[in-house]
Amino acid sequence: MKSRLAILLTSLALTACSEQVEQQTQTTEAAPAKVTNLDTYKQQAQSLLGEIRANEASQKLEQSSQQLVATSRQLLAEFTAKYPACDSYLSALDKAADVIPTLPLEEIESGYHKDGKLPKYDSPVCYHAKDLLVHPATVQAMAAQGMQFESAYEDAELEIVEVIAHFDQVEKALR
Repeated sequence: MKSRLAILLTSLALTACSEQVEQQTQTTEAAPAKVTNLDTYKQQAQSLLGEIRANEASQKLEQSSQQLVATSRQLLAEFTAKYPACDSYLSALDKAADVIPTLPLEEIESGYHKDGKLPKYDSPVCYHAKDLLVHPATVQAMAAQGMQFESAYEDAELEIVEVIAHFDQVEKALR
């Protein structure tokens, strides 16, 4: 009788332990992964690229590119924290972020794509981070002017394809 009681208690203990392990495993698996600004940027850039390729309305492209610019500003802050040598360069860009989409495309090209209005930087890694803001801001400016011709969509597509290439460099630098 004592041996049966011991077997019963041991069985109950083992069952309780295995249920507890199962519950812990399920809880761990159910915890969602934290979405980072890098993840958000990549998703937004891919989405914007799809919208451009689908020839969405100018207003939709302007709104989506504006959201991408906002996410890029968060990434620039993270980037500056990791690469302080980029601070003056990226801070100057951040201060101009709201103005850039209102500028003529030629001025965006000379002032921000080609760095004419930005301070010099020492580290090449800063350049890739800058483009995370400049390219979608360019698309925002294009969309604000109206996407009246197929060539506007082609130019916008090239801007976002290029920023995705720069994004890959920034992602490697931040991870």
